[in-house]
Amino acid sequence: TLLLSRRLLVLNMKFALVAVLAAIAAPAWGKNFGGINVDGVGQIYVVGPDWAAGNIQMNSNGFTLNGGGRIYLASNPTDGWDPNMFWQTPLNGKHFSYTLDLSRVGCHCNAAGYFIGMPGPGGGDGGDYYCDANFVGGQWCPEYDTLEANKYTIAGTLHTCSGSPGNWWECDRGGCQNNAFYVDSNMICPEDRCTINTNKPFLVSHFQDNNHANIWMQQEGREASFDFCSDGGYCSNMAQSYSGMVFSASLWGGPGIDMGWLDGMTGCWGDCDIGGSSVTFSNFNLW
Repeated sequence: TLLLSRRLLVLNMKFALVAVLAAIAAPAWGKNFGGINVDGVGQIYVVGPDWAAGNIQMNSNGFTLNGGGRIYLASNPTDGWDPNMFWQTPLNGKHFSYTLDLSRVGCHCNAAGYFIGMPGPGGGDGGDYYCDANFVGGQWCPEYDTLEANKYTIAGTLHTCSGSPGNWWECDRGGCQNNAFYVDSNMICPEDRCTINTNKPFLVSHFQDNNHANIWMQQEGREASFDFCSDGGYCSNMAQSYSGMVFSASLWGGPGIDMGWLDGMTGCWGDCDIGGSSVTFSNFNLW
C-alpha cells in the first residue's frame, strides 16, 4: 500500500541517519547511565552509546530521552560493549508495561520502544552489537516494535526474519502492523475527548504470544486496547524470538523526515521539533 511504501522509505531514512550518527561517533563507547527497578525482575541498567549521553536523563525509576538519543536495557552494569551485557527479556505469554509521558512528543516526531534480537553476530558498524529488521549497523535480526508514538497516535509492528539466531539473512521490513487511529480515532490524542489524553502520563502494557500482539493503555480509570498483529502464522513465527530480545528506546524525527505513515491520518501538521522534544519511560513491570 502507499502508506506502507512511505513507511519503508522513511524507515530507510531513519536508519541511514542513525548509521551516520554512529559513524560520526565511531567507535562509540558504551556507557552505563544508571539502574532502574523492573517490578517482577529486579535491578536492570540503562546503557547506550556515549554519543547519546547528552540526551539521557535518569529519573526516579525511569529515564527521559531529550532531543533524541537511544538506550538499551542491560542486566550487567558495565561501561563498554559486551555481547552478554544485555537483558534478554522473556516475553512470550507475558505483559511488559511502563508509564509513558508523550506530552512533549509532537506531530511527526517518533518516540519508539522496541525489542530486537540482540546481540548481533558481531559488533556491527556502531560496535554495540546492534541489529534489527532494516539492516541498520550491517546486521539483521527480528524486531518487535511495541511502540512508535507521539501525542497523536501509537502504532505497533512485528518484523520476522529468515534464518536463525546469529545467522539471520533477510527480514520482513513491512511486517505485521496496525495503528491506534485506524482502530478508534478517539482512542488516543492530546485532548480530553480521547480515552487516553497524551498531555498526561498513562500506563502502557504490551502482551504477546503465539496468536497475537496487543497494546493496552490505562489512564485515570479509562482503558483502551488494540491488537496490532493477529495473524496467527506471523505471530507464531515471531514468538520463536521472544526468549531472546533486548528492549531499546529512541527518540527521532526532524525537518525533512516524512512521518506521515505514523500520524498523517490524524490531521496533525508541522515539522518535528526534535530539539524541543522529550519522552519519559518509568516504572517498568514484567509479569
